[in-house]
Amino acid sequence: MRSIVGCTLFVAALASAACRTMKPVSLEQLSALSPDRAWVTHADDAVVVVFVPQVVGDTLAGYVNGQLTQLPRADLKQVTVRRPAPMRTALLVVGVAAGVGGLLAALSGSGNTQLPTAISGQPGDCDKHPDDPICQGHP
Repeated sequence: MRSIVGCTLFVAALASAACRTMKPVSLEQLSALSPDRAWVTHADDAVVVVFVPQVVGDTLAGYVNGQLTQLPRADLKQVTVRRPAPMRTALLVVGVAAGVGGLLAALSGSGNTQLPTAISGQPGDCDKHPDDPICQGHP
């Protein structure tokens, strides 16, 4: 049971990573996208997360560490948002399906697929081995 939970959490982590990607955007694109947060890199390479980012003229406004903050465009080196990644998501789905299919094929093929024969000889050799279960009417 633990392995199932572990596998489920692992697949969920992969799905989370695969379904989204970080993408640099301009302030104009940020305004059109209206994300719930943006990662802002300043000119000194310091990165802050801006929650509820809004573009007002030439300024990015939003909450940084719970405080309303205004960041002029001149102070911004890069603005990055998290976006859906449909191709990576599709590849993850195909990979997981192939893995599950391979696992099921391996599990179903691991058993003996031949019909049982008499323990000590060919079926119907009851003259030599009358105690065999097949000779007693028990397959």
